[in-house]
Amino acid sequence: MKPNVFEETAAAVAKRFGVSVKALRVYEGAGLLKPARTMAGWRIYRQPEIERLSAILALKQLGLPLKRIGELMRGSGDLAAALALQEAALVDAKAEAEQALALVRAARAKLADKRSLSPDELANLVRSTSVSEFKWNDKMEALAQKHYTPEQLAELRGRGFTPEDQQRVGAAWAQIYADIDALGPNPNPASDPALEIGRRAQTLIQEFTRGDPALFKAAGAVNRDAMADPELAKQMPTTPAHWQFMQRVFEEMKLRDAGAI
Repeated sequence: MKPNVFEETAAAVAKRFGVSVKALRVYEGAGLLKPARTMAGWRIYRQPEIERLSAILALKQLGLPLKRIGELMRGSGDLAAALALQEAALVDAKAEAEQALALVRAARAKLADKRSLSPDELANLVRSTSVSEFKWNDKMEALAQKHYTPEQLAELRGRGFTPEDQQRVGAAWAQIYADIDALGPNPNPASDPALEIGRRAQTLIQEFTRGDPALFKAAGAVNRDAMADPELAKQMPTTPAHWQFMQRVFEEMKLRDAGAI
């Protein structure tokens, strides 16, 4: 077999992949890359390092922080695994885009036919066509490390959470937030619509925590700290007002459950 003699300098690699030489140094410092050295001490990148760099950049495009990328690279270490994750994210994004495109086309057709859109149709259109800017970044990773135990993180990351699961759960939470907004200003947490929203929220929370109160507490702390950070709050799919109302609804549900005993 002919040996692989491909090699490039750091500057050439940076130009090829559209990154800075400084970024290559950061990846090297994090232990993600280990370029070879010439006799003069210059770094050179050969095929294995080029493939690892491709995997790193593919995972970064998913919004993963370097620490998490390092864990994945140590676990699998190949480009195929990184591309599989990237493919799943792209498939998920494609499905959401196709759904949003169908809603836009249906709305345009209705308007062209001189018909108006109902409030529910307008709300669905806005929710489905909004572009989420949320990324799991270094700040979110720091909050996870702060509030979750290593055992909790290992359990959460070991779950087979597919893009379809993510889309289903995300849509369910989006509907809950929209239904809270639809209750109007100063909604009554003891009303039947509010309690019905609370039951749906509890079902989703139960699915995530699997009945573990410690996991529920940790997740709440992560969510609270994220919404308290101005930068992260802008990316969150919910608002402090939503969760303040949900807490009132949950308290009302506890009172009713206690009264039923």
